[in-house]
Amino acid sequence: MTADRAILAKARRELDRDVSAHRRRREQWRDRLYADEPHLSELDMRIQQIFIDALADPGKMAEASGRSLELQREKASLLETMGVMPGSLDETPLCSDCNDSGFSAGEPCECLMERYRALQAAELSSLLDLRGQTFESFDPALFSDAVDTGQNGSPRQNIEEIRDFCYDYCRKFKPQSKNLLFSGPPGTGKTFLSACVAGVVSEHGFSVVYATAVRQLAQMEALQFGRGGEDAVSAVERLRECDLLIIDDLGAEFLTPFAQSALLDLINTRLISGKKTLASTNLTRADLRARYSPALASRLMGEFVWLDFFGEDLRLR
Repeated sequence: MTADRAILAKARRELDRDVSAHRRRREQWRDRLYADEPHLSELDMRIQQIFIDALADPGKMAEASGRSLELQREKASLLETMGVMPGSLDETPLCSDCNDSGFSAGEPCECLMERYRALQAAELSSLLDLRGQTFESFDPALFSDAVDTGQNGSPRQNIEEIRDFCYDYCRKFKPQSKNLLFSGPPGTGKTFLSACVAGVVSEHGFSVVYATAVRQLAQMEALQFGRGGEDAVSAVERLRECDLLIIDDLGAEFLTPFAQSALLDLINTRLISGKKTLASTNLTRADLRARYSPALASRLMGEFVWLDFFGEDLRLR
């Protein structure tokens, strides 16, 4: 599993902000208690001073511990009379698993990953309708039950099989998963199911990047020709390194020698590194072979599981 470094950095900043807010709230509460009972503040200062003095003379550490214990009991009794739980003034982290570091046993802590997942979902939601386009809201009844000429079954039977395949794919998504290619006419559910896949895979903590082929080529072009600075570097890095890259509307891009080369480089890089790609296109297999170079067409034909969508354009309905 590869976290998107840009989103992970944002999640870390959010965690740091929340930790600081947590500490400020505790300090404000402690200050209110000190204001209500000045002797409480005095006890805390005396406890701190005991150990400061003991550090200067380690031989007095045992005596300091005994004296500190007496003051701690006095403090607990005072807090009890104030209706405050003993120990509630102790410094406690926002997350006890990682002690607010964001990492536990060398891996991102759940407190950090929770924020990461929320940020990734927010970014995807700005491009896809992740709330409205889910497996639960997917309605096969919108598709015709009439068997299409030249097809093995009706559009509804076909889309139900594709939906079930995609749902199973998401639940079991891993580095060994297949690359997918959604092929079919406009308005047959390709983008909807892409959003379904993106939502579930990202919920499981995998990094997901979605953009049209036109947008992705623009980002690669900006990097190639020195435009966009660090933003272009970061954008292309995300395209190459995310766990699942969704390329929408492949074939709508203006095809130039650079576009051919950039698409081949992107897909080849991801194949070599084992990163997974989901592409959707209105092109048929014959269209794809005619449009792209043999090297690129070979990879799209041989390294992707093709899922063929068919039926009438639901957008027109």
